[in-house]
Amino acid sequence: MTDERVWLRPPHGQGEPKEVEAKPETLVPLMITGWSQCPPPNTKEEVKPDVDE
Repeated sequence: MTDERVWLRPPHGQGEPKEVEAKPETLVPLMITGWSQCPPPNTKEEVKPDVDE
């Protein structure tokens, strides 16, 4: 069985999203307190040339 994980964002957009196991015993307490599922954060940083050149 693969390890299923989902991303959740905190209530009212306060704080950083976190990745958790997609199991009822993990998800239900978080969702009761206001966490909701969201897409994974964009980890690919845009590379920009140095402005001072």
